Amino acid sequence: MELRNYQKQAVSAVHNEWDNGNKKTVLVMPTAGGKTIVFSQIVKDEVDKGNNALILAHRDELLDQAVDKLKKLTGIKATYEKAGSSSIGKNAPVVVGSIQTLCRDNRLKAFASDYFKTIIVDEGHHALSESYQKVLNYFNSSNILAVTATPDRGDQKNLGQFFQSKAYEYTMTQGIRDGYLSPIKAQMIPLE
Repeated sequence: MELRNYQKQAVSAVHNEWDNGNKKTVLVMPTAGGKTIVFSQIVKDEVDKGNNALILAHRDELLDQAVDKLKKLTGIKATYEKAGSSSIGKNAPVVVGSIQTLCRDNRLKAFASDYFKTIIVDEGHHALSESYQKVLNYFNSSNILAVTATPDRGDQKNLGQFFQSKAYEYTMTQGIRDGYLSPIKAQMIPLE
């Protein structure tokens, strides 16, 4: 599958941030913009360099989507780290992990703190929560990418408290203008 131009730009921008020493960066794209496709390519690039990668998410659907897209787009078969599934001893270069599982001390400390060179946080606006911070701080030498469609948090915490940069942003308006997203149409229905 060929990446769209903006997706290629996003991949390049993330690598540039990491190469320039910004180890914690954010990628913003609207829903249906291809965030999983972009981070799958980034993970492939890292695996091709011999690095292990961790993809973190908080819902099973996101974990399954990451495993599926990674396999379809790159051929990489990831292993799960969630509930009854453990990746320990499987020597897979990519682990897709549930934050609820990995924030437990026994699961987290089963990995050396430098095991993952790259960490992707799907729905990255959650990265400031206590459970994510525990995991991200444990793997404190990793390059971290938070991907999100909604960088603004309801609790008014700023992602800049943890992340050093925003590597790339592709807006909904750009996606509509470029023909990749459908135009927004609002309809009001009168209610009594």
